[in-house]
Amino acid sequence: MSERQLIPIAKDFFCDGYYYVLTSSSLANSGLKPEELATILGESEPSHIEDVLRRGICIPLFFDGDCALDNHTIFVLGDLTEAEERDWIGRISWKLSIPCGKLILQCGGGDEEDLAHAISGRPPEPNYQFFQVIDVLPGEYQVNVYAYLSSMTVQVFLHPFIEAEDRMQRYEAMEAWYKTHRPGPPDIGYIIQLTPLEQEPPFPDLVPEIGWCGFEFREPDHVA
Repeated sequence: MSERQLIPIAKDFFCDGYYYVLTSSSLANSGLKPEELATILGESEPSHIEDVLRRGICIPLFFDGDCALDNHTIFVLGDLTEAEERDWIGRISWKLSIPCGKLILQCGGGDEEDLAHAISGRPPEPNYQFFQVIDVLPGEYQVNVYAYLSSMTVQVFLHPFIEAEDRMQRYEAMEAWYKTHRPGPPDIGYIIQLTPLEQEPPFPDLVPEIGWCGFEFREPDHVA
């Protein structure tokens, strides 16, 4: 990937839910049918979801509320800038096989009809924009989903629903530190970055209840 490309999320993209899936239109040439992958993603058997992850078929993403990626998200094909690398707070990293050259971001993933429409590139209705297809060079990729200060992910991380005064003081101090030292790119909550896969990253953290990928966070050590 010789040149950095920036692609904003589609203006009409809408996800009324907590779940997104990154995959390819070929489903990594896995031989799986949309209904089979949808069944795997919709079940609670962790080993089956781990299998499709390890095969690079898809990356199922879990967020803290509806419409997390719908605004202020960009795709970066290539390297991050120095500021983008410095300022991320949450991250999901894994690999994705895209032999067809068609990256797909889809809302949901557990519905076979929606998944079939997404991998075909044809929405069921012209104005029903629940997926986005992006052209990339065919190949194996490392995918990093970065959350910045303005993202839903980081705001929930900084403001947990707790009443303990000492915990709240700590998180308020962390937020102040992030605003000063890691403000994040203007008008960007999330970056979805693709680079050619050189070495498989550590297996991502999975949310125990559903087996989908959740964020890891980096915190400043010196904030009391």
